[in-house]
Amino acid sequence: MIPVDDANTINMKLFPHHPPPPLVRGWHVPVPKTKLASIVDPTWDLTLQKVIAHIDGVSDVRRIAWQADVSLDLATLALRHLLYYDVVLLLDLFFFGSCYAPRAPGIHDFVADVDGMLDECAAYVSVGAQRVGRFQLVRLMMSFCVGRSVMEWLRGHQEAGFDVLRHVDVRRFVQFAVIKGCLYRVHKYVVSKQYLAALATGQATPGGGGGGGASDPLQKYTDGCHSFDQIITERDLADGEIMDKLKRLPLPQGDLTVFYR
Repeated sequence: MIPVDDANTINMKLFPHHPPPPLVRGWHVPVPKTKLASIVDPTWDLTLQKVIAHIDGVSDVRRIAWQADVSLDLATLALRHLLYYDVVLLLDLFFFGSCYAPRAPGIHDFVADVDGMLDECAAYVSVGAQRVGRFQLVRLMMSFCVGRSVMEWLRGHQEAGFDVLRHVDVRRFVQFAVIKGCLYRVHKYVVSKQYLAALATGQATPGGGGGGGASDPLQKYTDGCHSFDQIITERDLADGEIMDKLKRLPLPQGDLTVFYR
């Protein structure tokens, strides 16, 4: 309060400045950073309340919109509001066919057990009463690499004699690693040389048809700018189904290239 005179005062309240929230896509997964139920106010926007009720750290934005019975645009707008106030964060979809790789300096902090990170991880990911040992956690974390899917990573440890699924919640383990900056998601893309040439010459338009596969809805995703997460979510297809449909596109042999980045 700022007193002006004996009868008047000015009441001022300073609000923290937050940067604009990132764009929210249908294939993102919002993860709560606090108990959302404890901060919900009955006077809040009804759409926001409906969306919050379905944020579980597993469902993607498109599924949340469907479960909440709201449009995707309104759901993304509500989530950007929550991002602005830093009560949720966005992660990628989790699949056992996805690839992850170590990220510095987070991976070094994990190995060095900075701020008790290993104990925090063990408490978050362990299945059952017995916690996973520190050495085993480090061994699991360090064995991720580019080109190796989570399923291959899992199979490798199973063959080495450690039953990962019996002791570790794999989804939570990967989620913890990504949030802490120990791992990053290696995304999968597909590019068609013929479609890129059609885009360059104007025979096709971004997001439209052309380039020899105008009748197939997957054609627009073959410009190397759309991850498989986006295709999976928007076309409601599994990774294997996408690959099968891509192989059936009317394109020259060797035209399609799948790459990771």
